[in-house]
Amino acid sequence: MTPSEPIVISVDLPVAPADAYDAFTAHFADWWPVATHSLSRGDSTRCRLQSRVGGTIDERAPDGTRHVWGEVQAVEPDRRIRFSWHPGREPESAQWVEVEFLPFAGGSRVTLTHGGWEALGEIGPLMRQEYLPGWRHVLGRLFADFAQAAG
Repeated sequence: MTPSEPIVISVDLPVAPADAYDAFTAHFADWWPVATHSLSRGDSTRCRLQSRVGGTIDERAPDGTRHVWGEVQAVEPDRRIRFSWHPGREPESAQWVEVEFLPFAGGSRVTLTHGGWEALGEIGPLMRQEYLPGWRHVLGRLFADFAQAAG
């Protein structure tokens, strides 16, 4: 594995791919851990994902400030979404994240791939190292628990 190789995290869920997709996109604000994974880090911070090409992933801070984290680049409803990712940084440093929702064993397999570390220059390998456990927790635990409860 190279320092710039994409992170790939998968979780198997006992819900249909369409339900997992809906939980990830339409209910992003309900499961994303704003207290630990946002710029404002406040319980009243709200995040949203607009699941259409050109839509944004953004955060609304308690004081009303809006922080754009990325822009949706591709959407295949109920199957895949891809977006740029640059929370707290300029869009020029954006990496990309793709999330797939595929049928698997009577439910779905959700696979998140986060790449494009080269856009961060010399801090890319360090950021990748920091994101790996973060995505494991956010997708593999928080999102998985929410999707199962919602499904």
